[in-house]
Formats: sequence, structure tokens, C-alpha cells
Amino acid sequence: MIKHSLDFAEFDAETGRALVYGYPYAYRSAFLNQYFENAIRSSHPEGTDVLYRASLFANYRVLRRIRESLNLKSTEDFLNFLEIMFVSLGYGKPLISKEDVKLIASPIAQTYLYVHHTASDVPMCNFQRGFFAAALDVALNQSPGTVYVEETECVAMQDPVCRMVPSVKPYAVDFPDVDYSGLSFYTEEDPHFMEKVNLLRKAIPKADDTGNIHVPSAYGGLKRAAFLYFPTEYFSYSTWKALTEGDFNTADLTLRFTGYSGFLMTFVTLYYTPIGKVAYGDPETPEDLFRAIMGSMKYWGMGLWRVEEVREGRAVAKVHNFYENDFQRLVGVEEPYSPYVVGGIMGLLFAVYSVKFYLREDPLFISEAIQSYDEALETFKVRSSFDRSENAQIVEFEW
Repeated sequence: MIKHSLDFAEFDAETGRALVYGYPYAYRSAFLNQYFENAIRSSHPEGTDVLYRASLFANYRVLRRIRESLNLKSTEDFLNFLEIMFVSLGYGKPLISKEDVKLIASPIAQTYLYVHHTASDVPMCNFQRGFFAAALDVALNQSPGTVYVEETECVAMQDPVCRMVPSVKPYAVDFPDVDYSGLSFYTEEDPHFMEKVNLLRKAIPKADDTGNIHVPSAYGGLKRAAFLYFPTEYFSYSTWKALTEGDFNTADLTLRFTGYSGFLMTFVTLYYTPIGKVAYGDPETPEDLFRAIMGSMKYWGMGLWRVEEVREGRAVAKVHNFYENDFQRLVGVEEPYSPYVVGGIMGLLFAVYSVKFYLREDPLFISEAIQSYDEALETFKVRSSFDRSENAQIVEFEW
């Protein structure tokens, strides 16, 4: 039985985090994930493997906790629960047999074809194959990396289905010990938080029979977009690896673009939908609109985003408890830094002050948003720093 994705989450109103069995989760669109995966592959020499390991790491921790918490001793009961969870979180519909897993309607593979207008040369569902590998490791009571899952067919390659084939063979993993209970979080009271979350629960559709969560889109030529409820460690682990092991400048530029395009395609387009009406209210000025969108991040599990200053030509934001920075702190990064945060805020400022999207009668088109990135890079001067006492990435913009 398909459940609503938010049924799995517990919300920490004071820190702006959404937790599934104790681990942070957040919504991200399948469009954004395309640009994220491209950023990791282009900046790290083993980018595809990084994405697979990130998924294995994130999902293994959650699935192991689920089996222990629900006391699912039977392998059949455990796998039945995971099938419901997999579909409900928006990952597609799995058909499981002893030989393989056939994935129907993978939102990642389908979105690849929509974005690129051509078939991929390689399989693209790295997140889902990492999930299946983690599920089998936990089902067999084995350590992560015992089961390796290869995607041999993919809808992104114009195959009829995405086919995952597991095998038991050594796969080296070196996962960090990440314990969020040892991290101090910035807190802020919001007595109306859960009331707003419950309204959003009604506005966000649950997954359909193919395991896709389709949210209305106001972009020209796009009626809806697929959303997935991801474990955030998938992104945090990959970003950490790209910034520390890959080419930093390439990772910085492409991950900023991920945030930039993702915020334009998600939080700007939601302004025109019932979800946006719930999340943003009815802002009257450009400053009010920017503050409203920034303030809504806590409902998506993104932490607490506060606007210290905003006016034509200057903005200062503090992003507390953002999952990528939290993860970097726990793995020993001295100065946590998320390019996604920088690019996302840049996208909002560009949309509000340069494009003035809220005054337009005609919708933005995806190609227009993507092509505006170079102009935004030339327009904005950015400085980012991190304040450990407030667990905040501080981002200053001038234009």
C-alpha cells in the first residue's frame, strides 16, 4: 500500500530538520538530481562510483535502523516493507525476482531523457542501485559492500526498463562514522510549524502506482515535475568527496549551478502552485517574497534559512543546520561549505531582482533559467564563511 512520503518523517521544528528513523531527509526534484549527478561525474575522476557509494552509505544506515526499530526479523517482511517505502518515496516501482530487480518508471531515468533530449551512453539510476545494494546487505545481515548491484539496462539508454542485477562479490567501502547526536544545532521556536507541515502534506501528492511523486510546475513547456524524498547523506557524501578529492573549482562551479537551477525550477515555480500558497503566504514586496521563500526551507528538511539583510544590491543570509554542512563538520572538515547553498540563494535573488518573475505574465522556460547562470555569475559578487557557534553558513551577495 503506497503511503505519503511525509508519513515516514518526523519533524524537528526547532532545527528545521526532517528525520526518517533518525537520519535527515529532504525533497529534491528529479530535474535537480540530473544537474547534481553531472556535477559529481564532471568534477571527480570516479564520479559514478562516488554516487553509488553515497547511495549505499545513506540507505544502508537508514535501512539497518528500520529493520532494528520495526523488529523485521523475517527477510520477507523486511523486503515487503522496503518495497512500500521505495514506491512511497518516489523512486519508481520495483519488480523483484531472484535474478534481478526490474525498475519501472524510474523518475531519474525518465527525467534524463526529458532534460537531454537524447539517450545516455551509460545507465543513470545510481541512487536506486545503491538502495537495492543496501537493502540486500541489510536483508542478509551483512556489512555494506557485500552485495554489488549493477544496472545493465536503463530507460535513460532507451531500454524498456531499468534492470538491476545483484552479485555477491567484494566491493571496498570506507564509510565515515557520522553521529548527529554529537552535533550542536541552532534552534528557533515556531509554534505554527507543524500546522504548516500538515497543510503541505495535503498539498503534496503521494506517489502514484508507478512510484512517482508528481508536483505541478509553472515552467513553460512543463506541466509537472517528479520529486523524490532523498536521504540527504546521498548529497552530503557526494559533495564532500567532490570538493575534497575531485577538482575543487569544477565541483564548486557545477554544484553552484545545481543549486541555482534547482531553486529556479523548484522554489520559484512553486510560487504559482497551491504548495507555494501554503509555504510562502502572500508576500507583497520583492524583499517579502525573498524572505518567504528562504523561510520555507525548514518545511522541506533544509534547516533554518534566515535573511539578515536584503535590499536592491545587497543581501546577507545565514543558513543554519544545512545537511551538507552538518555532514562536513562530522567528518572533520575545518570550514564547512556548500556550493549548493550559494547557488540556490543566487538563483532566488536573480529571479526576484533581475528577472522579477512574480510580475511576468508568461512563465519562465527551463532553457531560459539555465542560460541565465552565466549572467548571474557576472552579476553577483559572493562571499561565504562558516560560523560554528551558530552552525551557519553565512553568504553575502552584492550586485
